Amino acid sequence: MLDRFWEVLGYVFALNEEAFRIATTIPNGQGLALLLVLLAGLSQGIGQSIILFVNQVRPARFALSLGINAVLFAFGFLALVLSTWLVTLAPWTRSIPFGQLVTVLGAAYAPLLFAFLGALPYLGVPILNLLAVWHLLAMVVGVAAIANLGISNAFGYVALGWVVLLVLQNTVGQPIANLGKRIANQAAGVELITNRRDLIESYQDRLAETSTRWQEEFNQRIAAFNQGNVMAAVTGEPTALAMAGAGESTVGESTVAVDAGPNAERLGNSLKPLLGLVAIALLTAIVLTLLRPLREWWFGWLAGLPTPMQLVLNLIWIGLVALVVAGLLAPLETLGWWAGWYDDEVNTTVNAGNLADPVADLSQISRYVVYLDGIGISSFEYLPDIEEFLDTLAPTLPQEVALIRGIMPYSVMNAPLDEDRPLSFLWRYADRLRFANPMSLLGLLVNIRNVLIVGVSADKRYGPLYNQGIAQVVFNGLVKNGYPVGSGIPVTLMGYSGGGQMSCASAPYLKRALGAPIDVISLGGVISANINLLKLEHLYHLVGEKDVVEKLGPKIFPGRWKLFPLSYWNRAKRRGKVSFVSLGPVGHQVPGGILDPKLILPDGRSALGQTIDTINAILQGDMLETGLERRSQANNYDIFCANPLVQYQSYPLDQQPDADRYVPISDWIGRLILPPKNRRFGGVFYEIHHAPSDHHKLVGQVVKLRWSNNPLTQKLVQAVTHDVHFSADAEYASRFSGVINPVRLNHWLRVDPLESLAGSLPEDDMIVVVEMPQVMLDKDGVTLFIDAQPMEVTGRYYGLVQFIEPVAGTDQWRVRHFDRGSRAFAGPEEEVSLPPVAMMEVYGSNPSTTEGIETSPYNESGWYIYGAPDASGTFVVQSLGPRALFRLQPQRVVFGGAKAAYRYIRKKAWADVVAQKGQVGSVLCTARDNGRPEAIAAAIDDWQVGDRALVLHTYGGIGGEQKEPAAATPIFFGHFAYGRAEVVHDPLADERRFEIRYYQVYAHNIDGLIAGTIHWSRYQGDRQRGWLGTRPTCDILVKLDAFSRYYYFDDERRSPLTRMEAHLQAMTARYRIGDGTGGTFVGPSNNCSQDSNQALFASLQSIGISLYRHADALIDQHPDQAEPLHQLALFNKDLKDTLQPLGGLRPAWEKNEFNLGSSIEDEPIRNLIMGLGSWRTVFPRKASDVVVHKFLKYGASAWVLRTSQVGGHNPAIEPIAPMTF
Repeated sequence: MLDRFWEVLGYVFALNEEAFRIATTIPNGQGLALLLVLLAGLSQGIGQSIILFVNQVRPARFALSLGINAVLFAFGFLALVLSTWLVTLAPWTRSIPFGQLVTVLGAAYAPLLFAFLGALPYLGVPILNLLAVWHLLAMVVGVAAIANLGISNAFGYVALGWVVLLVLQNTVGQPIANLGKRIANQAAGVELITNRRDLIESYQDRLAETSTRWQEEFNQRIAAFNQGNVMAAVTGEPTALAMAGAGESTVGESTVAVDAGPNAERLGNSLKPLLGLVAIALLTAIVLTLLRPLREWWFGWLAGLPTPMQLVLNLIWIGLVALVVAGLLAPLETLGWWAGWYDDEVNTTVNAGNLADPVADLSQISRYVVYLDGIGISSFEYLPDIEEFLDTLAPTLPQEVALIRGIMPYSVMNAPLDEDRPLSFLWRYADRLRFANPMSLLGLLVNIRNVLIVGVSADKRYGPLYNQGIAQVVFNGLVKNGYPVGSGIPVTLMGYSGGGQMSCASAPYLKRALGAPIDVISLGGVISANINLLKLEHLYHLVGEKDVVEKLGPKIFPGRWKLFPLSYWNRAKRRGKVSFVSLGPVGHQVPGGILDPKLILPDGRSALGQTIDTINAILQGDMLETGLERRSQANNYDIFCANPLVQYQSYPLDQQPDADRYVPISDWIGRLILPPKNRRFGGVFYEIHHAPSDHHKLVGQVVKLRWSNNPLTQKLVQAVTHDVHFSADAEYASRFSGVINPVRLNHWLRVDPLESLAGSLPEDDMIVVVEMPQVMLDKDGVTLFIDAQPMEVTGRYYGLVQFIEPVAGTDQWRVRHFDRGSRAFAGPEEEVSLPPVAMMEVYGSNPSTTEGIETSPYNESGWYIYGAPDASGTFVVQSLGPRALFRLQPQRVVFGGAKAAYRYIRKKAWADVVAQKGQVGSVLCTARDNGRPEAIAAAIDDWQVGDRALVLHTYGGIGGEQKEPAAATPIFFGHFAYGRAEVVHDPLADERRFEIRYYQVYAHNIDGLIAGTIHWSRYQGDRQRGWLGTRPTCDILVKLDAFSRYYYFDDERRSPLTRMEAHLQAMTARYRIGDGTGGTFVGPSNNCSQDSNQALFASLQSIGISLYRHADALIDQHPDQAEPLHQLALFNKDLKDTLQPLGGLRPAWEKNEFNLGSSIEDEPIRNLIMGLGSWRTVFPRKASDVVVHKFLKYGASAWVLRTSQVGGHNPAIEPIAPMTF
């Protein structure tokens, strides 16, 4: 009977209809069908056992869970049979006896006997998908056979049966389903998480603790070892438990000595391998049982072959079974490690690698290189060719680079194959053979085993667990050898062959733990596409033309095919994260491989020498050529630079204006100069154009400009320092679209914010202000140390004048200066130069005009003019702004609090924008009431010198006859940015005014407008490059004491506004280099508005956490801070709920990560969902309205400053207001 059943089962595999009819005639067919389902359930349980491991089910309960789940699987099968049988009772269907349905559907579960193969690394998931389809087809064919139906009708029966089952499970059958869950949980001993999303969240929660957990574990074990407690160091157990394990038990405060003796330890050590062999034998027996139908049916014909042939084929069969068993065992170590099965055995701090060459002073190390070997490694002893490679490489490395070797990358426990393993005797024997003869066939077993581990790393299920484990091994190796966690020192992982996969796969986890940049050098690496290469600084993929092993990668990993453009691999390639380096006519292994010292290349070097030279060139940043050849027509930046008006050379440094008429824009003004690549020093050069009187001798000198050692400053710099390798999009934009990308920085390593600012333009022509630098003089000259990002500015001096008339036949104007004594423009007259501006061809209009400026309504109150004297001593006006915009004299005051203020901002701030052309608006919105005459003065007096306000800036479009291309349709969203306004005392007007700067999170463009801190004189007032004369703008200055004030505790002071400025500076620095890709993009979830608001969100989040943690101390030391702290907490929560109305859809905001503008191709569905989740900040004007509304709600006052194509009159353009919803 059983033989008959196996025969029928073979035909079932072939989806033969007759087989299902015969199955219903076999005696005891229903019982055999249920047995088949039980075996299928067991097989599927093995195939999907990762769920039990992820839930950290203990070993004994693991086996019990497999059995219980097989039984529950059988009950689920019976439920499916019942639901399908119910379908057959419908009047429009054909009735099928329940017993026959049990037999037929049970037989259809035959393909699931092979579900255990789903546990195989990398191949498991496609096998499970294939088996699911095979199983479905078997059920359809079976139902069609016994009901005499067509295939399509039979499919309808099966589908309806499945639908009925779902309905039953969620209605009357829910108590039974819940009972099944409780039984499964009881068997597992834990509350099983089976939902995919919940499993991912559980994993992410554990991953979030990576750095702290790893470092604590490492420190505990090293401390135990240093104290002489070897047992605690090895096992990781607390001291008391370690003592108990060594022969002492602790009860209360007394200690009782128990001499276990050495016999117990020897017994335990010998028993573990024996138990392991028993487990392997049991697994082999299960595999043989489950594969028996396959052997009986598909290989039964072998019995008729001659005996020698049968012997050969049997050996092949044994080899296949052994390979399957090895594949099933491959992820077991990883899964057991994750589940905590080896807690008393795992200690990856032992043999955690060593420095290839001793380092006298670890503080001088600027980069660590960690070598991960290929699939030939089985212990901490390398093969001879690898030893020669490392011994030759180490002395050639730069002095400040440390090389770590001796890490076992094919074990999450950093355990060699020849120690403490069930098959260690086999690996030792294999090692002896291959060390004697590298081509030994038995020696290939090590390679096969490690190939399977590469598959584990590449597997979407096992990979995240395994790769995190290897990252911890590397982490321990780094820390053990002196790496200071949190220092930001870059790490290079260098992997040969399979080590390339291990390097790339572990890098994202190592980066999270170290908080440092990671790049990878792949030496003929076989790398999958399932790893997030976007987290790497860069991947240098070194390949020989004859390397057939490396060429397997593009073939066996589908994500590397061009067919899948959104895979990590293909996205990384497009983003410039991957560089392919050809090593010429070399192969993979010695002899003839990339590490062969005897293979001489045409240039006279050995293959090994070439590889070492290439590695050193990469580490020193000399491997890839910098710069890009532009092939596009002249862009706006080229036009601007050709105009002497904006050329710094037009303004000699020895020319200074009258100090009674002009004052410096700032104390320190100068030009940024990017140092040559071979002269980098961790900063940039700074040509000083203006300095305070006590440093006046420095004017004209070129000094060094560097970041200070302030911890917060260094943290910011570290966060935004990246290697720069242009993506395909950035390269195309630079070459053909005229976009100004930082081409001079292409292929530079570790580009910091100063270098990204100095190198953002094609030439060294950026003029900036540095604020409150520390001036240091040493043997190398003068160095300025700064805490804040330099601010781009136009001009060196500014004055306050009234235009009288143009001087005929010249570009000069007669102006009259403001007199502080008379409070009128009764000062001396002067002729200043206003050179013509160049037309912006792309926009179709001039950026500004002086036509009719002397008759402008704002000429009466005067203009601030920014610039510097030319060679003749004439003051050249490079930038100008109406005094009415900056002075604290509003045209209107809106009383009535938040509602009235928001009504004005929402309805009137942008109303009648065309009618407002040429006008300036200054409206103060206050929470005060209008009950007394002096209310206006009191509202203005709320703004005193030193007060700071957050600026919410939006601009509109350029319309009219000379409209810009972006205004071709009625839809124009505009631009959004944050800034800071400070009330200062103006020495020229002897009054309070606003000093405004912007933090422009600005994508790369054809104008050369660079993301960064930009002064009003450069961003708006600049006659050639600013927006004052062409675009309508609206700056809303919001002042909320709880947000802008400083909170004092101990010796520190912190402010949410200051912290927000730091986040904005970081974001602008990331935009300048596109997070290392050289370019930025905008999309539904990331753009200037979204990323600017992320800085607001992150500042509130971080300052909130730090302040609330010390809330009690803050209030005790400064009781006056209690109310603002409470208000800040409420404001924080309210704003968070408003910016993310659909909940935590933007994890980057929660974690203060800096995501850049991205293209829609980068996870398109996720980007769209995130965009919807924070839709209020997608559109610039809407974002401004939403944020200002929240500030007003909590008592902020707001000052609205509007301009609408102000200056001279240009009738060919008109303003366009940005859209909102």
